[in-house]
Amino acid sequence: MKPLGPLAGKTILIIGEADFLADNARGALIANQASVTGPIVASDAMDRLSEGLIVDAVIIDIAISDDAMLWMNEWLEARKIPFIFARDQQSAGLPGGFVLSGRPADINAIVFALFGQERPFYH
Repeated sequence: MKPLGPLAGKTILIIGEADFLADNARGALIANQASVTGPIVASDAMDRLSEGLIVDAVIIDIAISDDAMLWMNEWLEARKIPFIFARDQQSAGLPGGFVLSGRPADINAIVFALFGQERPFYH
């Protein structure tokens, strides 16, 4: 039996376009016992969060609009929901954010940023 890790039982919301979350990245999150919701485009995510969608952490595509990014930042910080900004595997060469891929090093960096510190990471 696999020991419970920091993602066990956590619901992770992915905010980005449909192709933002590669199958191998989804598989890596699920292999770490997380429940994955999304990807959901930013406008739909803002609506669903405002309507009461409950999540433990959020991974946001760095490519969303500045206005949506600011709204997400303020909304999530006010509710103390840990979140990070990330790039997908295809844009891994671009600067900024974490890399959302199936690579263990990328997933471990995300897990540590969201849940590995005494206080969760708020971007």
